[in-house]
Amino acid sequence: MKVTMERRQFLTASLAGLGGIVFASDLVRGRAAWAAGRRGEDFFFVQLSDTHWGFNNPAINPDFAGTLPKAIAAVNALPHKPDFVVFTGDLTHTTDDDKERRARLAKFRELSRGLKVETIKYLPGEHDASLDQGAAYHELLGPSRYTFDHKGVHFIALDNVSDPAAHLGDEQLRWLADDLKQQNHAARIVVLTHRPLFDLAPDWDWATPDGGKAVELLMPYHNVSVLYGHIHQENHHQTGHIGHHAAKGLMYPLPAPHSVPKKAQVPWDPAHPYQGLGYRQIEARAQQMELALTELPVPKAKDSPAQEQVVKVTAKKFEYSPRVITLKRGVPAVLQLTSLDRRHGFNCPGLNLQAEINPGSVTQVKFTPDKVGEFPFHCDVFCGSGHDQMEGAIKVTE
Repeated sequence: MKVTMERRQFLTASLAGLGGIVFASDLVRGRAAWAAGRRGEDFFFVQLSDTHWGFNNPAINPDFAGTLPKAIAAVNALPHKPDFVVFTGDLTHTTDDDKERRARLAKFRELSRGLKVETIKYLPGEHDASLDQGAAYHELLGPSRYTFDHKGVHFIALDNVSDPAAHLGDEQLRWLADDLKQQNHAARIVVLTHRPLFDLAPDWDWATPDGGKAVELLMPYHNVSVLYGHIHQENHHQTGHIGHHAAKGLMYPLPAPHSVPKKAQVPWDPAHPYQGLGYRQIEARAQQMELALTELPVPKAKDSPAQEQVVKVTAKKFEYSPRVITLKRGVPAVLQLTSLDRRHGFNCPGLNLQAEINPGSVTQVKFTPDKVGEFPFHCDVFCGSGHDQMEGAIKVTE
């Protein structure tokens, strides 16, 4: 078994800003309270975002008509069918022509129905809804805000795009408050939205002016994650105990916040086609009280939908997240290890893996699991009184 390790500078400063392929969002504050009530079941769903159907600039994406169908085909080819798929906004590219807007939304709806899932959830983006306050979107795709429950998780979809100024608005905030009053403070809650609810980069229009009010309403609830789009890249941010996770887009990437003087679409790189584009698989793990976010690329024609198993693992006193890593035998794997507090270790004797984990950097462990079984791992750098309990397992299946 070949094992290689390499380290790259950890670029994001926020507590949960772990740029990469997979991110495990801990939902642990209410673990004891949740355990006393209904735990729910494991399930997974897929997030697609910023498809921009109707965009037609070949310098930015010469496959503008093929990227969405490729992503749909990749989702349909996943080894297991998702419980549902959610699109988090900018389904179509903006147009001043009301008739063309409806035509684009109708074509997008037709394409999306090619997904082999029973349920598809939609949210608008500003490209879909800001010019007509969501009229065409509501006509063709339904409500722009709603709630639903699935296997022990309460989902809340918010509309921060139909208002041209990107406000949620007092009426929607009252609606959110009324819905939350019906939830136990230990309930698992996932908020779906298009724009970030925090001020990521207001000068780049990457904010919701009254998003902080929504976050304040959510704060008393212990297990909350927010999934959004809009910024065309993976980004992770923590507001207190609430994790905010942006997904990549499917038409063109945008630069990292304030990494360049002016926000602009990133041109197509012929040497690396579809670079920066992708979709996300979210596994809701009831036992571990976490969401495992897996970033998947748009496959090129010769690619299979998933070339590599990549799992991001965070360490802190005295636990790993996720605690159980599930991999397939014979498929190359990458563990991306980082610490949220101090130096830790990662030692998995059964697979001959060992690495040091440091805050402010990511250690990559690359290997191909060649045997089936469950292989315990533990921290081999003393980190305090709970050090002996800092352990987990890699589960390798056929």
